[in-house]
Amino acid sequence: MTTRQDDAQPEFRRLSNSPPLHQIVQQEIRNYILKQGLRPGDPLKPESELARLFGVSRNSVREAVKALESTGVLETRRGSGVYVCDFSFTPLLDHLPYGLMQDHRALRELVALRKTLEASLITDAMRAMSPTSIAALRENLDTMRELAEQGEGFAEQDRHFHQLLFRDLGNTMLLRLFDQFWLAYHAAAPPARGRTPMDAYHGHTAILDAILTGDPDQARAAIHDHYIGIEAKLTENSPAETPPPAETATEAG
Repeated sequence: MTTRQDDAQPEFRRLSNSPPLHQIVQQEIRNYILKQGLRPGDPLKPESELARLFGVSRNSVREAVKALESTGVLETRRGSGVYVCDFSFTPLLDHLPYGLMQDHRALRELVALRKTLEASLITDAMRAMSPTSIAALRENLDTMRELAEQGEGFAEQDRHFHQLLFRDLGNTMLLRLFDQFWLAYHAAAPPARGRTPMDAYHGHTAILDAILTGDPDQARAAIHDHYIGIEAKLTENSPAETPPPAETATEAG
């Protein structure tokens, strides 16, 4: 029985989906650090030993080490060697604003993520909030109002307000993450149009007033309302997305 030519399967070159070698070596170095229990400040083995250990060239190890330096995992000390770094969000912050300035959709997604996290955690934050933090929030709002009445912005007070909301949870990682989100957003966000400092002040006041009612649903709603203005600002300032090209109709023969 002959096979019809139309039914014959075309020959394709099998594509490799494996990551580049230097990325594999990066992961191996991370795994090595964890398995060996290396701590921040501990030295890493020399390139030659790592190359022998992983069965790769020294160039591959060198490339992987440079990449891990850029992300804050390792640091090279001249004349001394390569060392494990303490974990830090700083490398993420260094790259994040640039990426967000190039991608307005990513900036909007960052704001949506932060809104979701704050709204979902506000119930726990209300339970843990101390009288000292409430007093600090009120004092912070007084400063916001004074600046808003003068037509001035209050970026640092805004930053501190959101730190105060969640500091009594005692979650240092969460506070650092929120702060990095705040810094990245304010480094990349376009200037506000049509939203005054007094509008922003009232948005923050509504959050504290809702918290003081003791109603988590009201507090979540206040946070969502606060972010509506921010999201609207991003939508107004984002460049129009290029529509996909229309399909060209083909005439029947």
